[in-house]
Amino acid sequence: MPADPDPEPRIIDFELLREKPDAEDRKHALPRLIALLMDDLFRLPGTRLRFGLNPILDLIPAVGDGAAALISALTLFVAARYRIPKVVIARMGINILVNALIGLIPGVGEVFAFWFRPSHRNYQLLKTHIPAMATSSVTSRKKDWFFVIAVVTIILLLFLFCAGVGAYFFLRFLKAVFGT
Repeated sequence: MPADPDPEPRIIDFELLREKPDAEDRKHALPRLIALLMDDLFRLPGTRLRFGLNPILDLIPAVGDGAAALISALTLFVAARYRIPKVVIARMGINILVNALIGLIPGVGEVFAFWFRPSHRNYQLLKTHIPAMATSSVTSRKKDWFFVIAVVTIILLLFLFCAGVGAYFFLRFLKAVFGT
């Protein structure tokens, strides 16, 4: 049996900003907070497994998946601010979309969100790319913002789709239970 090269789970530290934060700490504060709240807030007793509000929000029919996606999408604005390459921003958006789409499947979505942890993945991507891209003061270009707004619009449309599908099935359920 091959040895696991990384037996320790990656856990985001709870210290959002040190007493004397440097520029790197400030750049990572919002994505770190989102990853902490959405994917690393709670620990399963007796294990090293962590989860956050994402799988809990997924339990709310119709709007939970979309709400989790919108909260996670805030990291895309941080990425645009520091001019992270568009391919990385697209990958971050895909992480959010995959989690939201699979989250539509009852039961499977919650387990997938617990395992996949899109905000944590996006935080790791940002942590890797912000130092390389933003060594000095950087201003975002308009086309960076348009790209991020397009990705967030797709996520917002997904949220509306989730709400619509949930409302449709809820009305079908009410009709089946209470008749015409």
